[in-house]
Amino acid sequence: MPWWLWELLRSFKFLSASGQEGFWRSKRIYELVIPLVISASSAVVYVKWPSFFQTDLLSKFSASLFQFMVFVVPFHLAALAAIATFARSNMDKPLRGADVSIRVWDNADSQYFYKSLTLRQYTCLLFGYLCSIGLTFIVIFVLLSGLNLEWLLGDWVGRAKQLAFFLLMFFLAHYATLTVYAITFLFDKVNGIDEK
Repeated sequence: MPWWLWELLRSFKFLSASGQEGFWRSKRIYELVIPLVISASSAVVYVKWPSFFQTDLLSKFSASLFQFMVFVVPFHLAALAAIATFARSNMDKPLRGADVSIRVWDNADSQYFYKSLTLRQYTCLLFGYLCSIGLTFIVIFVLLSGLNLEWLLGDWVGRAKQLAFFLLMFFLAHYATLTVYAITFLFDKVNGIDEK
Protein backbone atom coordinates (compact mmCIF):
# COMPACT_ATOMS: atom_id res chain seq x y z
CA MET A 1 0.00 0.00 0.00
CA PRO A 2 1.44 3.43 -0.91
CA TRP A 3 2.52 5.53 2.07
CA TRP A 4 0.14 8.39 1.19
CA LEU A 5 -2.87 6.06 1.17
CA TRP A 6 -1.73 4.56 4.47
CA GLU A 7 -1.60 8.09 5.93
CA LEU A 8 -5.11 8.89 4.62
CA LEU A 9 -6.51 5.72 6.16
CA ARG A 10 -4.80 6.20 9.52
CA SER A 11 -7.99 7.38 11.24
CA PHE A 12 -9.53 3.97 10.55
CA LYS A 13 -7.16 2.55 13.19
CA PHE A 14 -10.03 2.92 15.63
CA LEU A 15 -11.45 -0.31 14.23
CA SER A 16 -8.29 -2.19 15.22
CA ALA A 17 -8.29 -0.90 18.82
CA SER A 18 -9.18 -3.76 21.11
CA GLY A 19 -9.36 -4.54 24.78
CA GLN A 20 -9.10 -7.66 26.89
CA GLU A 21 -12.83 -8.44 26.87
CA GLY A 22 -14.32 -11.03 24.59
CA PHE A 23 -16.25 -10.17 21.44
CA TRP A 24 -19.66 -9.91 23.16
CA ARG A 25 -18.37 -7.43 25.76
CA SER A 26 -16.39 -5.24 23.39
CA LYS A 27 -17.01 -2.23 21.19
CA ARG A 28 -17.60 -4.67 18.31
CA ILE A 29 -21.23 -4.78 19.46
CA TYR A 30 -21.57 -1.09 18.50
CA GLU A 31 -19.45 -1.42 15.37
CA LEU A 32 -20.91 -4.61 13.90
CA VAL A 33 -23.65 -6.47 15.77
CA ILE A 34 -26.23 -3.71 16.30
CA PRO A 35 -25.75 -2.22 12.78
CA LEU A 36 -25.95 -5.68 11.18
CA VAL A 37 -29.16 -6.56 13.03
CA ILE A 38 -30.78 -3.23 12.11
CA SER A 39 -29.67 -3.27 8.46
CA ALA A 40 -30.46 -6.96 7.88
CA SER A 41 -33.94 -6.72 9.39
CA SER A 42 -34.63 -3.51 7.44
CA ALA A 43 -33.37 -5.11 4.21
CA VAL A 44 -35.63 -8.14 4.72
CA VAL A 45 -38.64 -5.83 5.07
CA TYR A 46 -37.48 -3.83 2.03
CA VAL A 47 -37.13 -6.96 -0.14
CA LYS A 48 -40.19 -8.90 1.10
CA TRP A 49 -42.65 -6.01 1.22
CA PRO A 50 -41.49 -3.38 -1.31
CA SER A 51 -44.96 -1.83 -1.50
CA PHE A 52 -44.51 -0.77 2.13
CA PHE A 53 -42.01 1.85 0.90
CA GLN A 54 -42.26 4.74 -1.53
CA THR A 55 -40.94 4.07 -5.02
CA ASP A 56 -38.22 6.72 -4.71
CA LEU A 57 -37.23 5.64 -1.17
CA LEU A 58 -33.58 5.09 -2.02
CA SER A 59 -33.02 8.56 -3.48
CA LYS A 60 -34.92 10.28 -0.63
CA PHE A 61 -33.18 8.18 2.02
CA SER A 62 -29.70 8.81 0.62
CA ALA A 63 -30.41 12.55 0.24
CA SER A 64 -31.68 12.76 3.83
CA LEU A 65 -28.65 10.83 5.07
CA PHE A 66 -26.41 13.23 3.14
CA GLN A 67 -28.06 16.22 4.86
CA PHE A 68 -27.66 14.50 8.23
CA MET A 69 -23.96 13.89 7.61
CA VAL A 70 -23.39 17.48 6.52
CA PHE A 71 -24.84 18.53 9.89
CA VAL A 72 -23.11 15.92 12.10
CA VAL A 73 -19.56 15.80 10.69
CA PRO A 74 -18.73 19.37 11.85
CA PHE A 75 -19.93 18.40 15.34
CA HIS A 76 -17.50 15.48 15.39
CA LEU A 77 -14.68 17.68 14.07
CA ALA A 78 -15.34 20.18 16.87
CA ALA A 79 -15.42 17.36 19.43
CA LEU A 80 -12.13 16.02 18.09
CA ALA A 81 -10.50 19.45 18.36
CA ALA A 82 -11.86 19.95 21.89
CA ILE A 83 -10.65 16.55 23.09
CA ALA A 84 -7.21 16.95 21.52
CA THR A 85 -6.66 20.27 23.31
CA PHE A 86 -8.65 19.69 26.52
CA ALA A 87 -6.36 20.50 29.47
CA ARG A 88 -7.24 17.88 32.06
CA SER A 89 -4.78 15.42 33.53
CA ASN A 90 -7.29 12.52 33.52
CA MET A 91 -7.30 12.61 29.72
CA ASP A 92 -3.67 11.44 29.52
CA LYS A 93 -4.06 8.51 31.90
CA PRO A 94 -4.78 4.95 30.78
CA LEU A 95 -8.42 4.04 30.29
CA ARG A 96 -10.14 3.05 33.52
CA GLY A 97 -11.67 -0.40 33.54
CA ALA A 98 -10.12 -1.56 30.27
CA ASP A 99 -6.73 -1.89 28.65
CA VAL A 100 -7.35 -0.85 25.06
CA SER A 101 -4.40 -1.16 22.71
CA ILE A 102 -3.54 -0.80 19.03
CA ARG A 103 -0.76 -2.27 16.95
CA VAL A 104 1.89 0.31 16.01
CA TRP A 105 5.17 0.16 14.14
CA ASP A 106 8.48 0.64 15.95
CA ASN A 107 11.11 2.10 13.60
CA ALA A 108 13.97 1.33 15.99
CA ASP A 109 13.19 -2.41 16.20
CA SER A 110 11.56 -2.68 12.75
CA GLN A 111 8.58 -4.57 14.11
CA TYR A 112 5.04 -4.07 15.38
CA PHE A 113 4.10 -3.90 19.04
CA TYR A 114 0.90 -3.25 20.98
CA LYS A 115 0.55 0.12 22.67
CA SER A 116 -1.97 0.83 25.43
CA LEU A 117 -4.08 3.92 24.78
CA THR A 118 -4.87 6.81 27.06
CA LEU A 119 -8.36 8.25 27.34
CA ARG A 120 -7.36 11.16 25.05
CA GLN A 121 -5.84 8.86 22.43
CA TYR A 122 -8.85 6.54 22.39
CA THR A 123 -11.43 9.33 22.15
CA CYS A 124 -9.40 11.11 19.46
CA LEU A 125 -9.31 7.86 17.48
CA LEU A 126 -13.06 7.45 17.96
CA PHE A 127 -14.04 10.97 16.86
CA GLY A 128 -11.42 10.94 14.08
CA TYR A 129 -12.94 7.72 12.76
CA LEU A 130 -16.45 9.20 12.86
CA CYS A 131 -15.23 12.29 10.97
CA SER A 132 -13.50 10.14 8.36
CA ILE A 133 -16.42 7.85 7.59
CA GLY A 134 -18.76 10.85 7.52
CA LEU A 135 -16.56 12.68 5.02
CA THR A 136 -16.14 9.48 2.99
CA PHE A 137 -19.92 9.13 2.75
CA ILE A 138 -20.31 12.77 1.67
CA VAL A 139 -17.68 12.40 -1.07
CA ILE A 140 -19.16 9.12 -2.36
CA PHE A 141 -22.67 10.61 -2.38
CA VAL A 142 -21.51 13.67 -4.34
CA LEU A 143 -19.66 11.48 -6.88
CA LEU A 144 -22.53 9.02 -7.37
CA SER A 145 -25.35 11.57 -7.42
CA GLY A 146 -24.42 12.72 -10.93
CA LEU A 147 -24.30 9.23 -12.47
CA ASN A 148 -27.13 7.51 -14.33
CA LEU A 149 -26.91 4.29 -12.32
CA GLU A 150 -29.93 2.68 -13.98
CA TRP A 151 -28.22 2.93 -17.36
CA LEU A 152 -24.84 1.81 -15.98
CA LEU A 153 -26.21 -1.22 -14.10
CA GLY A 154 -28.82 -2.32 -16.61
CA ASP A 155 -30.56 -5.50 -15.47
CA TRP A 156 -28.70 -5.47 -12.16
CA VAL A 157 -30.35 -2.24 -11.01
CA GLY A 158 -32.93 -4.05 -8.81
CA ARG A 159 -30.30 -6.04 -6.90
CA ALA A 160 -28.07 -2.97 -6.71
CA LYS A 161 -30.89 -0.99 -5.09
CA GLN A 162 -31.42 -3.72 -2.51
CA LEU A 163 -27.70 -3.82 -1.75
CA ALA A 164 -27.56 -0.01 -1.61
CA PHE A 165 -30.47 0.04 0.85
CA PHE A 166 -28.70 -2.52 3.06
CA LEU A 167 -25.41 -0.57 2.95
CA LEU A 168 -27.12 2.76 3.69
CA MET A 169 -28.97 1.22 6.63
CA PHE A 170 -25.76 -0.35 7.92
CA PHE A 171 -23.91 2.94 7.59
CA LEU A 172 -26.65 4.87 9.39
CA ALA A 173 -26.90 2.32 12.20
CA HIS A 174 -23.09 2.08 12.50
CA TYR A 175 -22.68 5.85 12.59
CA ALA A 176 -25.58 6.42 14.98
CA THR A 177 -24.59 3.72 17.49
CA LEU A 178 -20.96 4.81 17.49
CA THR A 179 -22.02 8.45 17.94
CA VAL A 180 -24.16 7.57 20.96
CA TYR A 181 -21.32 5.36 22.23
CA ALA A 182 -18.86 8.26 21.79
CA ILE A 183 -21.05 10.71 23.66
CA THR A 184 -21.84 8.43 26.59
CA PHE A 185 -18.30 7.02 26.74
CA LEU A 186 -16.74 10.46 26.83
CA PHE A 187 -19.24 11.78 29.36
CA ASP A 188 -18.81 8.82 31.69
CA LYS A 189 -15.03 8.52 31.43
CA VAL A 190 -14.16 12.21 31.64
CA ASN A 191 -16.56 12.92 34.48
CA GLY A 192 -15.91 9.65 36.33
CA ILE A 193 -19.61 8.78 36.68
CA ASP A 194 -18.98 5.08 37.21
CA GLU A 195 -16.22 5.55 39.80
CA LYS A 196 -16.80 4.79 43.47
